[in-house]
Amino acid sequence: MCHILLILPLLALPLFWIWPLPLALSVYGAVLGLSATIYWYAIRAMRQPRQNGAERMIGAVGRVVIGELGEVRSQLHGELWRVTSTVPLRHGDHVKVVAAEDAALRVQKLDTGAMPTVT
Repeated sequence: MCHILLILPLLALPLFWIWPLPLALSVYGAVLGLSATIYWYAIRAMRQPRQNGAERMIGAVGRVVIGELGEVRSQLHGELWRVTSTVPLRHGDHVKVVAAEDAALRVQKLDTGAMPTVT
């Protein structure tokens, strides 16, 4: 469906063979306006930053939840992620995501003095 919308100006060219020139020009102008609007929204949507995935989590603050078999996980934005850290983490520690590596997030432990709001 979206590909048809992208070639809509080309599909409207036969109007010039079927209809009189003034009518064909007005209809073709409307088709061009509609196509330009669709192109503008499509380009704007493609330039938006990522809204999901590990890259979106960089800078997020979460709380450590110890999983099964000693695996460390952290709750960020309502999701559980496998995390790695250079310092030992305990259940309930607040962490900030500093990088995304493979299928895990590298986190930094936050001080307990400045407890941020966990999202």
